[in-house]
Amino acid sequence: MSDSKQIPAFSIMEAVVGMVVMAIVMGIVFIIFSIMSERMLDFKNQNQYIADMNRLKYSINKDIFESEKLIEEDNGFLFYDYTGNKVVYKIQEDYLLREKVDFIDTFRIPVRHLKIDTIGRKSRKIVFQRIEMDVEVNKLPLRVRFFKKIEANELLKTLLK
Repeated sequence: MSDSKQIPAFSIMEAVVGMVVMAIVMGIVFIIFSIMSERMLDFKNQNQYIADMNRLKYSINKDIFESEKLIEEDNGFLFYDYTGNKVVYKIQEDYLLREKVDFIDTFRIPVRHLKIDTIGRKSRKIVFQRIEMDVEVNKLPLRVRFFKKIEANELLKTLLK
């Protein structure tokens, strides 16, 4: 009579069933991960548009406040500050560039239309230059307006010409 000891272990079928269950769980986790990654990328892109729009509004308002003159150019506009430096905004196909002396800023906002004109209050005592841009944010059209007050010395220069 042989004295054989039995060692407790899994059978081959139990190991195969365990691997199948693990493969199903891994497949579900992979699908959920890919869906969440795609959603996070969409969310990041939407936030990028909002962040670029906020930076653009801040930059233009800052340049309006610090500038003496606003001049329209081909495909853009520029500001001259009180020291003679200029800030140039150039419209490209899918973005807007802001160029200062040693700095270039890019806003990934498509500008579809730009209009710069002069408007005044009913009293005719205060005159503004208006920058009106039709932009596209998250594939939706948006009209943005900025106003720069024209100082009396600039008005006198135009009257004396």
